[in-house]
Amino acid sequence: MNFTDFMSLLVWQHIPETLDPIAFTIGFFSVYWYALFFLGGFFAALFLAFRFASRGGFPYSQEVIFDMFLYIFFGALLGGHIGYALFYNLDAFIAMPHTAFLPYDFGRGLWVGISGMSYHGGLIGAALALYWFARRQKIDFWKAADFAVFFAPIAIFFGRLGNFFNVELHGRITEQPWGMIFPGVLPDGVLRHPSTLYEAFLEGVVLFALLILLRKKMPFSGALTCAFLAGYAILRFLGEYFREPDTQIGFLFGPPAGGFTMGQILSVILFFASIALFAWLKHKNRATI
Repeated sequence: MNFTDFMSLLVWQHIPETLDPIAFTIGFFSVYWYALFFLGGFFAALFLAFRFASRGGFPYSQEVIFDMFLYIFFGALLGGHIGYALFYNLDAFIAMPHTAFLPYDFGRGLWVGISGMSYHGGLIGAALALYWFARRQKIDFWKAADFAVFFAPIAIFFGRLGNFFNVELHGRITEQPWGMIFPGVLPDGVLRHPSTLYEAFLEGVVLFALLILLRKKMPFSGALTCAFLAGYAILRFLGEYFREPDTQIGFLFGPPAGGFTMGQILSVILFFASIALFAWLKHKNRATI
């Protein structure tokens, strides 16, 4: 390794220490990078959905698509936050359920925003919102779901970048030179996997490429949705091996230094649910396959 490569690695390892989770502040109101990336993912997915639909990929107007994505956006936002409270912070939620949905901490007199998001909870919220929208608009739910999930990895990719810029969800300790030092995480000064960047690649880039390969090979409506759910579950399960478990939960079903994370357990449940859903849809559509 020459000196230039060595210095490049040093700069790379200290990137998290240079990041401020707050993008900008207006008065008492602070806008976080995660919120900007969350919105960026929505508009990027929406833009590509418009382009795709204009080429005959979805037989509905841009107005219907925009409304559908808006329902999904707020469903994912609400479901993600409720999922975090139930899956990752249940004790605090039971003790003070009202605080989970209040952006203002009256005890400290601070604007704290709405923090805590679960991607699995977001999937549930988005699915329920899409089902409600499809019923109201009288459109086929599974065709709409297949259309929406095709662009979901784009939104996930931006969301994971938001996690990284928010300097959260740090990885496990590593000796690999591409590890990074995350401030405020004990022990100080050790390299950790930039797990959110790994997940951005796996759940965003790899999953999107997989859906591109499978899209035209699906035998019935809803099959692509099942492929997305199964693919996300597998890639999320793998990505969790590089991510430090949430401190309030730790490892489950194993020793304190091993076992599985909550994200992995939820991913296993999601994977088998996707298999069961695929079998049910295949049986339902057996006459047309």
